[in-house]
Amino acid sequence: MRPFRSLVKKTMRDDEFADIYKYADSGELTGNSRKDKTILIIADRYVIDDEGLLYRMDLPRDKRLAKLKPVVRRLCVPRRFRHEIVKFTHEQNGHYAAQGLFHTLATGFYWKSLFTDASEFCKTCEVCQRTTVNFGHKYAPLNPVAPPDFLGSRFSMDHKTLTRQTMGGNNAVLVIVECFSGFAHLIPVPDMTA
Repeated sequence: MRPFRSLVKKTMRDDEFADIYKYADSGELTGNSRKDKTILIIADRYVIDDEGLLYRMDLPRDKRLAKLKPVVRRLCVPRRFRHEIVKFTHEQNGHYAAQGLFHTLATGFYWKSLFTDASEFCKTCEVCQRTTVNFGHKYAPLNPVAPPDFLGSRFSMDHKTLTRQTMGGNNAVLVIVECFSGFAHLIPVPDMTA
């Protein structure tokens, strides 16, 4: 008798794992060529243990971790049990951000939307929302400058240094722009002092 009978039954009926469970258990394919291609490509990553639980086997990406733990075995969780697992893990391990919750869950469990579910759960947690620090850039409020009302009401000016001295001995240009029309006056000056 299998102690995890309800989990096995839910996994067999779950829309995400039903086809791969059926293939790993009995070798049957769905008959849909598109689904069958995917199942055949990923079938070597899934294994069913003695209790009938479906596991996903992954190799660590980091070479140092591969020496310590060559294969990571993660339980495939049906949709019905996901919320309880996320909630329990989040409450037991403290109110960390979504990244911390995801990494904790990913060591032992697998489903396609694991990161999304962990992020959404953290967004609904009141304690996490109160304790999370927002490191986003805080912009200063913008105060727009009113456009000029008529010609000659506002001018902008600035100096522009030249790369070389002109024949008249000038090293800079005083640029004056009339703001209403955008007309520029360029006045050569010997240096950038007023």
